[in-house]
Amino acid sequence: MARQRKMNIPELMEATESLLLEKGYEGFHFKALSERLEVARSTIYEYYKNKDELIADYMTMLMDQVMKKIDQLSQQPDAFLTLKDLLYLFMEYSQVYDMIKMRPSLDKSSSSIVKEQLEKLDAQSGRLFQLLMMLIEKAKKEGSIRNSLPSSLIAGVFFQSVLIQNTEGIPKEEWAEVLFDMIENGITP
Repeated sequence: MARQRKMNIPELMEATESLLLEKGYEGFHFKALSERLEVARSTIYEYYKNKDELIADYMTMLMDQVMKKIDQLSQQPDAFLTLKDLLYLFMEYSQVYDMIKMRPSLDKSSSSIVKEQLEKLDAQSGRLFQLLMMLIEKAKKEGSIRNSLPSSLIAGVFFQSVLIQNTEGIPKEEWAEVLFDMIENGITP
C-alpha cells in the first residue's frame, strides 16, 4: 500500500484560498482541494468535517492576520497616516472582500465550529469598522479631515475602494497610493 503524503495547515489554507478565489464557494470541494494538495480526501477530513468548517476556519485565520496588522498600525500617533496605511493593508488583503461575499453561503447550522467561527468573524468585522470610525473621528479632531463629511461616508469610501477594478494592472502598492491621493485631494487639478 502506498504511503499517503502529509499536509500541513499553512499549505492547506493557501490551497483553500487559491481554490476559493478561482472557483468560488460553489466550485470549492474537497475533491478539487485534495487533487491540488496531492493528498487523499480522507486526509482533509481528518482536520475538517465539511467544507464550511474549512472555509470558516480559513476566513477566521485570514481576519486574524488582518486584525493583527491593524492593531500594529493603530499604535501610530497620526490618525490620517494610519488611515493611509489602513488603505494599503486593505489592498494587500483584498481577498478578504471576496471572502465577505462568500460568507452568506456558509451554513452555520452545519456544525458548532462553523457557527463559532462566523460569530468570531462578525465580531472582528464590527471591531474593524469601529476602529476605522475612531480613526476618522481622530483625524477630524486633528484637522486632517473635514468635519463636514459624514464619518460613515468616509469609512464607506475606504471599504469600497478595494472593490474598484484595477483594469490597468497597476501594482497594489501604487494602486493604493493613487486611491489615497484621490481620497485626500479629490479629482480636481
